[in-house]
Amino acid sequence: MRIRTASLSIIAAALVAVGCSSDAEPAAEDAAPAGDDPTINIEGFAFSATDPVAPGTEITVANLDGAQHTLTADDGSFNTGGLDGGATVSITAPDAPGTYSFICNIHPTMTGSLTVEG
Repeated sequence: MRIRTASLSIIAAALVAVGCSSDAEPAAEDAAPAGDDPTINIEGFAFSATDPVAPGTEITVANLDGAQHTLTADDGSFNTGGLDGGATVSITAPDAPGTYSFICNIHPTMTGSLTVEG
C-alpha cells in the first residue's frame, strides 16, 4: 500500500509540473474576452453611446424597445432600415475617420453619433 501511495504522489507531482510548463495552453481567462464587439442599444427611445471604433468595424445595433426604429447616418453612410422591437442587426462603420451623426427616421428626436478613429 505504501508503494502505491508513493507512486501516486510521484505521478501527481509530474502532472502538476507538466501543467506549469511554458508549453501549456493559456487558461480560458487569459484569452481575449468574448463579446467585446461594439454595440449600440436602442432603449427607452434613445441610442446608447459607444466608444470610438476603427474604420470598417462591424457594429451591432439592438432594438430593445417594443417600437420599430431606424439608425440612419445623416450622410447616408449606414442605415439599419426599419428595425422591429427585439431585433438585432449589424452595420459597418465608414472607412473615413470622423464623427457621423445619426437619427431614427421614425422618431426624429432620437439622435446620436458614431466616432470613427484610425
